[in-house]
Amino acid sequence: MAFYNPHSPRERPVPHKQVSSPMQNVEHQYALPNSQHGHSPHGPGGARNGFGSANAPMPLMSRGFRETDTPHSRHHRGTSDFDTRRSECLRRGVLYEDPDFLPQDTSVYYSRNPPYRIEWKRPGEIAGYHHMKPNFFLDNASRFDVKQGELGDCWVVSSIACLSSPDHRELFRRVVPADQGFHEGWYAGIFRFNFWYFGKWVEVIVDDKLPTSRGQLLFVHSNNKNEFWSALLEKAYAKLNGSYEALKAGNVGDALTDFTGGICESYILRGGKTNVPPNIVNILFKALDRQSLIGCGINPIKGGPGTESILPTGLCAGHAYSITDLREILLMSEDGEMPITLVRVRNPWGSRVEWNGAWGDTSREWNSIPEQDREKMGLVFRDDGEFWMEFGDFKHNFDSLDICNLTPDSPIEMPKQWHTAEYQGSWQHGFNAGGRPSQQDTHWTNPQYRVTLSDMDEDGDNVCSFIIQMMQKDRRKMKQKGKKNLYIGFVIYQLHKEEEMPIPKEFFETNRQVESSGHFIDSRQIITRMTMSPGEYVVVPCTYDPNELGSFFLRFFFENKNAVANIDATSERVPVTLPPTPPDNEKEEKFKRFFYSVSGENMEIDPFELRSIVNDALRKEPLHRDLSVDACKSFVLLLDTDNSGQLGYPEFQYLWNLLRSWKKLFYQFDADQSGKLSSFELRRAVGAAGYKLNNSTMKSLVYRYADERSLISLDNYMICLAKLMKLFNDFKKNSSNNQMSLSINQVLWFLHKHYSIQG
Repeated sequence: MAFYNPHSPRERPVPHKQVSSPMQNVEHQYALPNSQHGHSPHGPGGARNGFGSANAPMPLMSRGFRETDTPHSRHHRGTSDFDTRRSECLRRGVLYEDPDFLPQDTSVYYSRNPPYRIEWKRPGEIAGYHHMKPNFFLDNASRFDVKQGELGDCWVVSSIACLSSPDHRELFRRVVPADQGFHEGWYAGIFRFNFWYFGKWVEVIVDDKLPTSRGQLLFVHSNNKNEFWSALLEKAYAKLNGSYEALKAGNVGDALTDFTGGICESYILRGGKTNVPPNIVNILFKALDRQSLIGCGINPIKGGPGTESILPTGLCAGHAYSITDLREILLMSEDGEMPITLVRVRNPWGSRVEWNGAWGDTSREWNSIPEQDREKMGLVFRDDGEFWMEFGDFKHNFDSLDICNLTPDSPIEMPKQWHTAEYQGSWQHGFNAGGRPSQQDTHWTNPQYRVTLSDMDEDGDNVCSFIIQMMQKDRRKMKQKGKKNLYIGFVIYQLHKEEEMPIPKEFFETNRQVESSGHFIDSRQIITRMTMSPGEYVVVPCTYDPNELGSFFLRFFFENKNAVANIDATSERVPVTLPPTPPDNEKEEKFKRFFYSVSGENMEIDPFELRSIVNDALRKEPLHRDLSVDACKSFVLLLDTDNSGQLGYPEFQYLWNLLRSWKKLFYQFDADQSGKLSSFELRRAVGAAGYKLNNSTMKSLVYRYADERSLISLDNYMICLAKLMKLFNDFKKNSSNNQMSLSINQVLWFLHKHYSIQG
């Protein structure tokens, strides 16, 4: 897509009236100042911007920005060893060779052998074939420097072309630092580029060896044989994603996200799959307020003569345009006031290939508004290729609309900004990968985010608007390992009262979702605009099936200062009433005699004797599994106050009742009566035993006590509860004001007590 980003502040005050004879006009003051932006007219040989093909047949380096005064990095902080590497190469008189992205076939294709012999050449060699010297930029960057090659990455090409527009210079410089080139004293065969990567700006360092065949660049290249910034940018992006082939096929919105850090909404304007919301005009007004990049396009004509075709309307099929302004006016006529919404569209060719219908440059509709009034209202024509349309005609003639919303830290001035919140998360097998809502036994374990909507939109419609972006991480880079995108989505539930946090299983059994992302899809990201009433909500990101391992990035863009927080429990012991053990005096007396027969003269038992007693007593119970020596050691440590390693009868009697209660909980939550708890069931069983744990602690318990099938045996369940009880007891005894300080000897004792036993 081609996008336009207006740099001038915009205002949208209460409409006022202006009189022009014979018609009266009322408009929203929403114009740019009448300044020119330096667009150069070009013919139709430019980049295709994602509509049709382009002119030609067509290990992560997560280093942050270094702190410099250059425009591309002034909004970021971090460290970089780029200058160190470059200086070392200059000192040694060698050209840099990237150890992490080698000049070999597997850096290009991971699934097959290349169909041609690839030669990795530096720009000096490539330009030398044409008796030229290499340049990073020739007369600055432009979209004509970005031509697609043999790789099917038109989504990347379109986004690079968009970013290289003069309108987006500051955004471009953040990605492509201008202070590098091939000049003597600086050039050392090393270059750097910056990308937004799942919440962070990272610097990717590459050498300048580029894949060629017969002396020609295979992939992205410039119209000029000796200009190389676009080819090197594509190489850096390929490295970020693991290979060149990993860039094959994708969405323009994904690349724009990586190049701007923004959220890209996409709408289909016509056809059976249209998804245009009723308030699309209002959405566009607010997007222009926030300096969003707004693009639109017309699909190619099926079976047409070429990828781009001029239509009778003056518009071009298979071509991308940008939206530069929007106006709402009232025209007085014989029938009274007539509301009109006008949208200003720009053809990136900068030529007179323009809309020739109503409100076009020479249409008779303009005769009804005197020129001086049009200027006052900002209804101006800034350059060739820019034209006005009535919004209904716009929706009737264009197929797609894309809005790239920028973050508050974008290097441009914005009169209004989004309020953002972002979270890194993951689905862990057997812990919180609960699957879709219909998976009632596990869905409740998914990550949860509480959204508090209290600050309503400025429209006065008593609702709160926000955008949710959910991305699955690193799946493109994992293609070469045979990994595919997961089917992802999210659902939203409303809280009507103060609920336990995190939301328990019982809530999901009695409450239905109020909103969702729609169908679960296997794309890199889902972006959904929400309009909801003020209140408390819970957003639950999930995969379609349970137990699918993956990482995700979740981001919220709010129009106003609403709040969102990751829901996590505070680890604590909560009072519970364990299932009672009915008294049986006869059995107890018999059991007491058995204890003394085993304990010997000292009247105490060690873990080995304890194992014999417990297993003998419980063996006749249904589904019984013998407890291990390690479990019995945990029980002794739990109640052994004098460090003797043994228990007397009073301690044993207390332990016996405790174990019987724990065992009843085990079978209560063992839903399928398999004799083992699923890792999802463990969370509920531990909670019922009186231990409320945060997510990281619960995840550690699953990792420590579950087997390869994420199942927990009775033995490990007992060990887990014994260790939790011991841990909370020791903390209570040694803490003050919920804080505990330990000496080195105490630390060693603590580790010995809690980690010396298996598990």
